[in-house]
Amino acid sequence: MLWCRPQVCVSMATGVCVLLSVYVGVCVAFNLDTEFPLLKTGTDRSLFGLSVALHQDLKTDGYLLLVGAPKEKAEPNVPAKQTGGVYSCSITGNQSDCSRMKLIDPGDGHHDMWLGVSVASQGQPGGRVLETSTSPGRTLMLSLTSREAPSPT
Repeated sequence: MLWCRPQVCVSMATGVCVLLSVYVGVCVAFNLDTEFPLLKTGTDRSLFGLSVALHQDLKTDGYLLLVGAPKEKAEPNVPAKQTGGVYSCSITGNQSDCSRMKLIDPGDGHHDMWLGVSVASQGQPGGRVLETSTSPGRTLMLSLTSREAPSPT
């Protein structure tokens, strides 16, 4: 038994199909630059790129990418094997122009800190940078208010 006349059912079905195709098209759309991609590389198994933030540097009047690598090996003189790290990268075509930011004082690191699991910039020119990390049983938040993000060398 039909609930509607055949012409009305066909146009309703057509309308539903059009609506669903538009809905699916909108839901799966995202902005990815395939013509001029910006690629940066980190060390294997460091989860380099897990978090990324765009930051404006007032010293150079340019922009930097702040890239988190939460499984990165510890820096020399830090009493841990793996602390994670945050990198400052120039916005260039060079894939290996990132430099690690010095965020841990020697003797202060904890193993598996996941430093760089979340990175954010305040968004205004020369604004603050926030980096969060987790250690077993606690969460650390480091706000780089007194230091500026170093320009990559």
